Amino acid sequence: MLNIKNKVMAKETIFETVHENVAGIDIGAEQIFVSPDGKEVRTFETFTSSYHACALYLKEKGIKKVAMEATGIYWIALYFLLEGLNMEVCLVNPKETKQIKGRKTDVKDCQWIQKLFSAGILRYSFIPEGKYMELRQLVRERLDIIDMGSTYVNKMQKCLELMNIKLKEVLSQIHGKSGIRMIKAILAGIRDGASLLSLCAEQIQKYKGEQVLKALEGNYNETYLFMLQQNMELWEIHQERVTAIDVRISQLLDELSMGKEEVAVGKKKPIRHHKPQIIGLHDTMARLYGVDLSSISGINDYTALRLIGETGTDMSRFPNVKSFVNWAGLAPKSHRSGKMNKNVRGTPCNPTGQIFKECAQGLMNSKYIAIGSFMRKLRGRKDSSIAIKAGARKLAMAYYNALTKGIAYVEQGIKQYEEQIKRKELASLKRLAKKHNMQLV
Repeated sequence: MLNIKNKVMAKETIFETVHENVAGIDIGAEQIFVSPDGKEVRTFETFTSSYHACALYLKEKGIKKVAMEATGIYWIALYFLLEGLNMEVCLVNPKETKQIKGRKTDVKDCQWIQKLFSAGILRYSFIPEGKYMELRQLVRERLDIIDMGSTYVNKMQKCLELMNIKLKEVLSQIHGKSGIRMIKAILAGIRDGASLLSLCAEQIQKYKGEQVLKALEGNYNETYLFMLQQNMELWEIHQERVTAIDVRISQLLDELSMGKEEVAVGKKKPIRHHKPQIIGLHDTMARLYGVDLSSISGINDYTALRLIGETGTDMSRFPNVKSFVNWAGLAPKSHRSGKMNKNVRGTPCNPTGQIFKECAQGLMNSKYIAIGSFMRKLRGRKDSSIAIKAGARKLAMAYYNALTKGIAYVEQGIKQYEEQIKRKELASLKRLAKKHNMQLV
């Protein structure tokens, strides 16, 4: 018998070098791991002084470019510190740097990132510059506070339900102007239904007056009224914080739009939910973008405000519209092997794609908008989620084309699509008429 001894062999993955003098960094809460060549690894703490020591180490090694994963918010401080030292930094989606399961360590991660970056495989994530980054964080913070405030709206609904006051079944939202007025009056001790109804908007009094009066008949329990009061006060605190953020956003927009040329604007669209209290938002958005985006279906000034922090106004980093749609996570996925073409679930959208999906969902039942008609037809053959994503893709394309080719190009494209739908409908009618020996008049 032959005795075969197991030998541990060091296996090393070798890629073609596209970028020279590059490093890979794996970032954690307490330590960062830096590899300047895919072999050597150096660790640093996450204090600011340690980050400066890391930057000095990279310069000593002759590093000109650095790649790092977008780990939570830990990357932000190091990213801008290195960028401020004129070093090119590539922020990467962690999904693009995953290794084989069971072989993950922080040391191996930074080495792997360095190898992938040197081979030119990794893609740059978009990071807004200067004030645009601050704008992004403020808009996201505003959305978070609104979400946290909705918790107290649910608790107010619960308190009303415990007293069998059915306002949430009658009003579209109890935290609208009419609902808040009535709740405050109830907390002030008013119990007369007619007096409470008089605080509502005229439309509610006219069309839902009797229902509101019935909904207000309940058991006004002191304990549940106390709970309602607590949740109302907490909700109002969140609304005050949102207003304070709007003031800061307004200041940033004034700084960013300073010196920008005026742009011809059309009629602004109404903002139905969570409208920012910012004076002149419509004109400011048009100046920052260079075009009036509100002419695109489903996009209003609040949508434009959310998008400007996520995408910026410069589309030159995307070679074409397909690249932008794919970056947003709205491109259809394919899985073809031989003659088999399988349906696969697409990757989740990034925040930009999610905004376009929200806009598309609002157009699903629109009667006079081409994208709405397109989504309804697709929903009949596919699933609603697929139809919404396809509609969001069309909105993303219109957004990209508006920033690169002008709004007239987008309007022309929508008009052509409407004419295309009309031709298809007429052709379908002609086929039916021929089938049943009838003539169109």
